Amino acid sequence: MASLQALKKHLGSVRMTGQLAGAMKTVSAVKLSRVNGTLQNFSAYDTMCREILNTFSTELAAVYPCVNPEAPVCYVLLGANRGLCGGYNIELYSYADTVLAEAPENRLLIAVGKHAVSHLNDAGTPPDKTWLLPDTVTMDDCEPLIRDVLTMYREGRISAVILLYQKFVNMLTQTPSSFRLLPLAETEQSRSEEAPLFVPDSTTVLQSAASACLNAAFYTRILEVCAGHQASTLIAMRSAYDNAEASAAALESDISRKRQSDVTASVIETSGSIPES
Repeated sequence: MASLQALKKHLGSVRMTGQLAGAMKTVSAVKLSRVNGTLQNFSAYDTMCREILNTFSTELAAVYPCVNPEAPVCYVLLGANRGLCGGYNIELYSYADTVLAEAPENRLLIAVGKHAVSHLNDAGTPPDKTWLLPDTVTMDDCEPLIRDVLTMYREGRISAVILLYQKFVNMLTQTPSSFRLLPLAETEQSRSEEAPLFVPDSTTVLQSAASACLNAAFYTRILEVCAGHQASTLIAMRSAYDNAEASAAALESDISRKRQSDVTASVIETSGSIPES
């Protein structure tokens, strides 16, 4: 068994690790609550946008046509800002590597998130553009990124936009996925025979609807990324905290046994040194 001093030093280190994990667990729980609340509140609006897109897919796709089919395909990797989140980042990067390996050579890569940017640079595949977003993201935070991507598409500098992200299923499950943002998919429309009434005119309404649908789709995926990252961090830090507590309890038991052993040895040694009368 290690010395008493070594055991105490190890116990202090384990307790410090547990305190850090507990603090990160609390922070992640607060951030997850905020992001998940925003995601749930926004889901109704996103659902309505999807219904509009499905109903008027042909008209809305005409608002954002592919100006230059020969332009690069833009891949947007929606990553996290930090590690310490279990296998969240590893699964996303493995999936992204597979997709990018099958992608055409003529592509443009945008990385979102500090950890994603660092990973791509370390892997020797630096992104063409980088964006950093806060952990509790708002629409105002995303607006410059969304505007930049849409501007490149409308100007013909890119021919398509594909989002690579972790789809948020629940607290325990995030699935690496891809989502084609542009060009808009044309689906089989199902609406009444009566022509809709556009106010003030069809061009203005369709342009506004297309922009709203694209913004909603993009923002929803970013919210899913933020929620999934915080959920993974919370679970990882909860596990680390519980392991630290269990290790600390085991070390305290070892220290107690070591003290008792040292006291017993000292008593035996003392009694053995007393001369017989």
